[in-house]
Amino acid sequence: MSYTKRMDFKAQEIAKESIQDIYKYCDWALDNEDFQNLEGNEYNEAHSYLMSNVARHIANKLLTEKL
Repeated sequence: MSYTKRMDFKAQEIAKESIQDIYKYCDWALDNEDFQNLEGNEYNEAHSYLMSNVARHIANKLLTEKL
């Protein structure tokens, strides 16, 4: 396996773990008095929106700033 393929495989593994962590953080963020009235599909939509928004912010930060 080439170096690039190995790096891509590792990136996929890290991405999978990171998504699981972001999912948990979004659950935690929505477990707040401000969001207690969300029920069923509303909660799922808010959670999906928050996850997408977090991913967008991460991507923007990685693309625009030197780390």
